[in-house]
Amino acid sequence: MLKWAGRIAIAVYSILVFIPLILAMNRMIQIAGANPFIWFDSLGLYQLSEGAIAFTFVQAIISTIATLLIATPIAWQLGRYSWRGKPLMRAILTMPFVMPAIVAAMGILAFVGPNGFGYRSNESTHFWTLIIAHAWFNMALVIRFTEPVLSTLNRNLEDQLKLLPSGKSALGRFRILWLPLLTPSLAAAACMTFVFSFTSFALVRWLTPLENSLETVMASIGSSAGIEGYSEYSNDLVLASSMIQFSVLLMSLWLMSWLQDKRQSKLPRADEESAQTKNTKGLFILLPGLLFALTPMIIVALASIRIVSRDGVEWSFVAWGKAWNGDYSNTGVWEAMLNSLGYASITLMVALPLGILLALYIKELENTGSKYARIVDLLTLLPFAISSVMIGLGVILGIIIIDPVELKEWWILPALPHIMLTTPFVVRIILAALRGLDPAYDENARVLGLSTIERMKKIHFPLMKGPIFIAGIFTLAMSMGEFGASWVVTRFGQWDTLPVLIDQLRSRPGWDPLIQPTAAAAATVLMGITLVLFLIAERFRTTDQEGMF
Repeated sequence: MLKWAGRIAIAVYSILVFIPLILAMNRMIQIAGANPFIWFDSLGLYQLSEGAIAFTFVQAIISTIATLLIATPIAWQLGRYSWRGKPLMRAILTMPFVMPAIVAAMGILAFVGPNGFGYRSNESTHFWTLIIAHAWFNMALVIRFTEPVLSTLNRNLEDQLKLLPSGKSALGRFRILWLPLLTPSLAAAACMTFVFSFTSFALVRWLTPLENSLETVMASIGSSAGIEGYSEYSNDLVLASSMIQFSVLLMSLWLMSWLQDKRQSKLPRADEESAQTKNTKGLFILLPGLLFALTPMIIVALASIRIVSRDGVEWSFVAWGKAWNGDYSNTGVWEAMLNSLGYASITLMVALPLGILLALYIKELENTGSKYARIVDLLTLLPFAISSVMIGLGVILGIIIIDPVELKEWWILPALPHIMLTTPFVVRIILAALRGLDPAYDENARVLGLSTIERMKKIHFPLMKGPIFIAGIFTLAMSMGEFGASWVVTRFGQWDTLPVLIDQLRSRPGWDPLIQPTAAAAATVLMGITLVLFLIAERFRTTDQEGMF
């Protein structure tokens, strides 16, 4: 029965993910032609896309390096030493990753903008502001990948190494023990950081307004792609940008998958308490790290009640009323929040059971030694190699082909890209948990004659309550904060989500002193919902769960 359920899940998943993209690509190729050389040449012909390739690669590479430099010392202190309130520290340091990117952008703009420290008046600061924002957003990846390795390695190994001539110095121990041990985890974290920086949309859109990445190029011209006789050059640009993105991201994900296999350490492990010691000097690293993680979120909340006008600074909640009533936008915060919660609920109802079925099927194939296990596993990873903006464009162009009138008015339409983007995360979370179960449970159940369904009911699900709950919470949080695909899809309807509402507010001319506080108020609502979901999920997460999934 699981075999058939798994096959049905693969069919449903393939239809959801690939049909809209295939229809979109086919539509654009019909208009632009099937010559890839013309597509790629177009990137250098138009001002919009000029320099987009170089900017995308440069900022992603530098963001990755900056993230490693900032997060690795923090992960080392958090993993190697014991701290009072360590679970809270870990939660604060990894919280930025679940924050919607639009919230991070609003917090950083409030901090460095004209009503903050004023750094934005100098265009040369734009690029480095983006790099710091990416480091803030992605440092949780480095911590999640490396901290469990550091916190559970048996300290006897290091003590024994100190007795050897080459291990007497800290540098020698680092070179012989820690560098080989941490390299796969750091490299895997670097791959994921590169992927998220490469496809960054909200942060690039708001923090470097004078530059375009491949992602912002596709978003800017996506509304005209696929329409015959109207701005046909946009099809070349979208096709070229998407092909470059897909190739680069696919290679990055393959490398990360290979590195994750290398991360399976054969060295003896110990429980976290016995593997750690105290180091008060480490506070000089942890405290700045905690401040770095909290500052943008605190600034967002403060910016919602700080009104700067010609008469000076006033502290008031008047902007909250403007945001709630929708005085400066198509919809108010309440309506946008209901839209976001509605799409998140639909996404949860589809992505969670679909992801669980796919993960169970992959694990069953692995248990039987099937060669198709790796193929199905890679199939579930493919949406990671497609940017959220391209997924949104795929949905829109697919609708234009199928039925541009009826489906355009379908309320649940924006949930489709959310399902496409969140299902792979559910698969990774559940599959990692299934692989971590003791095989003896399954073997004993087989000896007792339990069927696959009985094993799932009596063994898998009782042991998997925590990961399933985490996957569900993570799905809700991702759907609530999704911006790239929503920005493309909801512009064609009246179903604004909270991230789209925030973008609308911030895009208005800034002559009114209430505009920025109103956008910050909407961002604070979204941030509060995300924080609650994250803190609930943290109660079910164990310290030995390595990696972001």
